[in-house]
Amino acid sequence: MSRVARHTVHAVALLVGLPLAGLFAYDLVAIRPHVAEIEALLAEAEPLDASPPKLIRDLIDAGVSSPEAYGARLAMWHVDSEAGRGSLRRHARELLWRILLPLHLEDGAMYGLIASRTYNGIDHGLTAFARREHGKSLDALSPLEAARTVAVIQGSYVLRDRGRLEARAAWLLTRSGHAR
Repeated sequence: MSRVARHTVHAVALLVGLPLAGLFAYDLVAIRPHVAEIEALLAEAEPLDASPPKLIRDLIDAGVSSPEAYGARLAMWHVDSEAGRGSLRRHARELLWRILLPLHLEDGAMYGLIASRTYNGIDHGLTAFARREHGKSLDALSPLEAARTVAVIQGSYVLRDRGRLEARAAWLLTRSGHAR
């Protein structure tokens, strides 16, 4: 093998190998120690929060850019709310959690994290909000009630303004294809 080809192979191996080794190391140090805690969190959650119905999942898909990213962010902040206060550091951590955490959890677990860890004005969980607001469980909600429930994922400012809540719910229904 020529000298140029050998150096090229070494350079490519370094460019691919070092980032993969870094991901593996971060996974060992920052993600894997918390997987059991996150799985326990899902096991302790309301059953319909841990595994939301299809309508709720559709609305979550319509409302957040990526359930994996949002679920990973909620899990990361549950595990360590003090870490990563700086913007660049926090974004880097969120990216790594977004890539690595879904590798350790079942497919629907990110929806479960979103449904169980979302702040609903008083405590956490979409099921608690649905019972409080509509007197129903998540699987018994009409599409509009489900959209209102999922709209709280947007943040507490939606909860403080009923007009924003209704507008967000209508937008979610339209975007998810459940509007009539």
